Amino acid sequence: MARYFLGIDVGTNESKAALIDEACNIVAFASESHALMNPQPGWFEHDAEEDWWGGFCRLSRKVLAQSGVNAREIGCVGLSALGCDCVPVDESCTALCNAILYGVDSRSHQEMAWLTEHYGSETERRLGHPICSSDIAPKILWIKNNRPEVYAKTAKFLTGSSCRCAKLTGEYTIDKYLAEDFMPLYSLADNTIDEARCGLFCRPDQLAAVRYATDIAGGVTAAAARQ
Repeated sequence: MARYFLGIDVGTNESKAALIDEACNIVAFASESHALMNPQPGWFEHDAEEDWWGGFCRLSRKVLAQSGVNAREIGCVGLSALGCDCVPVDESCTALCNAILYGVDSRSHQEMAWLTEHYGSETERRLGHPICSSDIAPKILWIKNNRPEVYAKTAKFLTGSSCRCAKLTGEYTIDKYLAEDFMPLYSLADNTIDEARCGLFCRPDQLAAVRYATDIAGGVTAAAARQ
């Protein structure tokens, strides 16, 4: 049986899917646009259920229909997405609100200022850089301060790639590169959650496990395959 490989990327304004064969030939390609929501000045959001997961499922079906490839012949699925975004999900990995996007979203400016004052001269040592709108920890703190009803129901704080990976596999993982945007919540020296520093932001169990981008996160579940 031939093997194929599926890659799907979520961007700011559209998502793209490519199906390739073992010789890296493109067998099928599809894309679809989605809305970039700007409900308030400085706020930029995506609908994680409709745009991220819904788009993933629709694009998967499109490239399969276009190519005629049997889904059982797909040997691996690769994901990429917007970088330092944040979406809180419940126990079933359903988004509890729209995803807060990367550095273009500046709603957490008060949290950034507070954290900079809180850490003082230790800020850059703890985070590796001055706190900015691309950091995910201030976004989590914003949800805690401004959406307490969402925060109380949150099982995990995820990114675009880790959310879709969890939808596919049931495994909550985040790649090491994106974990840097959660600093100081992770100890990247040993790829673990820094439980001592989490208390200000969230519980340790609300964070995904660190993996390398080339690691296999898990197998596609039957429920995800049906979707």
